[in-house]
Amino acid sequence: MPACANESLSKLWPGSTAGSPAGSPPSGSSPCSPASRSPPSTSPPSTSPPPRLRRSMSSSTVLAYPREQASPPPPHSHRTSGLPVGLPVEDPSGGLLAHLIGWYPAFLLRFTRNLLAALVYLSWSQLLLAGPTLWLSAWLWLFWKAVQLPLALVKGALSRLSTPAAERARRKRTVLISGGSSVQALHLARNFHSAGARVVVCEVDGLFGLARFSTAVHRFYTVPPPSADAPYEYVRALCDIAVREEAEFYLPVCSSSPAYYDALAKPDLELLGCSVFCPGLEQTLGLDDTLEVLRRCRARGLATPPFYPVHSREDVLRLYEAGVLRSARFFLQLAGLDGCRERVKLALPTSRHEFRAIAHAITPALAEHRPWVVVQDVVGEHFLTCTTVKGGQVVANVTCRLEQGLVPVESEDVTRWLEAFFARVPVTGHFRFRLVRPAGGNALLPLGCRVGVSLPYLCHTSVHPRIVIKPCRHFCRQASGPLVSGAGRYWMHEAVLDTLKRPSVEAVSKLIGTVLDKREALFVFWDPLPYCAYYHLQLPARHLLGFLQGRGSACQRTAAAPAQ
Repeated sequence: MPACANESLSKLWPGSTAGSPAGSPPSGSSPCSPASRSPPSTSPPSTSPPPRLRRSMSSSTVLAYPREQASPPPPHSHRTSGLPVGLPVEDPSGGLLAHLIGWYPAFLLRFTRNLLAALVYLSWSQLLLAGPTLWLSAWLWLFWKAVQLPLALVKGALSRLSTPAAERARRKRTVLISGGSSVQALHLARNFHSAGARVVVCEVDGLFGLARFSTAVHRFYTVPPPSADAPYEYVRALCDIAVREEAEFYLPVCSSSPAYYDALAKPDLELLGCSVFCPGLEQTLGLDDTLEVLRRCRARGLATPPFYPVHSREDVLRLYEAGVLRSARFFLQLAGLDGCRERVKLALPTSRHEFRAIAHAITPALAEHRPWVVVQDVVGEHFLTCTTVKGGQVVANVTCRLEQGLVPVESEDVTRWLEAFFARVPVTGHFRFRLVRPAGGNALLPLGCRVGVSLPYLCHTSVHPRIVIKPCRHFCRQASGPLVSGAGRYWMHEAVLDTLKRPSVEAVSKLIGTVLDKREALFVFWDPLPYCAYYHLQLPARHLLGFLQGRGSACQRTAAAPAQ
């Protein structure tokens, strides 16, 4: 055995630090120490290789340690750590059976998650897009409520100041009037209020209730808009109002809804004890249809303008090919039952190429094979009437020239034509006729008829209600005063705009003369709120709506109900 002598330890252990004292052994045990003869350890062997003996040129032998190299970690060490060697590793996917069982629940979860994400996205996008509209609607609603409350307070104060307490406490007959957004309904309410009636007004929901602000109106209601799909909702609403207010008379204005639905409600209202001042359903179908009116006029020997029944776009094109529509102005109007339910009227161009350009708007309506009528719009002197008929007799009539505004004219020809038309026709109600006297001719030609109250009614005085309903026994028609006001009516905004368009001394003089000689269509000193509401609320709102919808200039009149 070689002896373990202390010789040249610094050469034998080159890894010793220089700071160690001379003769001190290294931190590890020497080969000749007792620890080197201990039994081998059972721990796994170290990965570092053992030191090798390297000879140098000198007589000494040096132990050389190789450089340690980093070895890569064994694969799947994170899965097999802590597990005995040789055991099989389980697949976390669970095998094919787990895939088959869990596929459908996983699909439902993914589908539900994606659906919720899509709904949330759509909801937020709609809120972001509709946010300004919602805010604008909310501010308009608040503004309307803020305006409506003081107007209602002022209306109540004016009613108490203008009406004596005994008159307010007296039991009156209740009259129900429709079309509360129109000017003629407001004038009807004022006349019946002056005649001593209790006035209740209703209007289709969504329209501006102009009559709501009148001191002549005791109550104001809104009803659902009538439609061909659900007409009896409108009828039921009218019956509920008649029962609640104990109405004895119902006068349909037919400005915002066709007379067909009021005629449909007439039997139900009369069963409740409410008299309806309009023709029945069968008579309405004959008098609210332009094609049927023209046929009746021809059958009774009255002159008519040229008219042509059509049912399709091809019929209109054949009239163009025959040269009929090129010689004059014509308009296309819906006829039959659909014409009584809907008010559709279109001006036809004189050229076939222009008709083809607008055919995309007319073709869907003509494609349904509904009855239409093409009527020539005869050039001449045009008249608009508001005719009151009871039992087939014309009891009141106002005729105005369309070119001169609301100025009544005395025309014996119009009176004779109306009497000839209603002869032997037991009908009751208000009617509006549009008549024309051709240039160079004397015979009157009808261009259309509608059941309802037209704008010339504004020229009627408070005597008119005593003719419509049964007056008291001491009423005398001859001593009651004029039925029609001869002063005429004017619109303040039209008179001012005409003066501003052509400012001159003559224009200013004409404006002063109009104000002094005529009466404003809306202003009454004892009922001023509708005048303010119309010119400061309703008219600006309609002009703004017309501008946004691109339906024409904001200066055109939007107050009037359609003449046809």
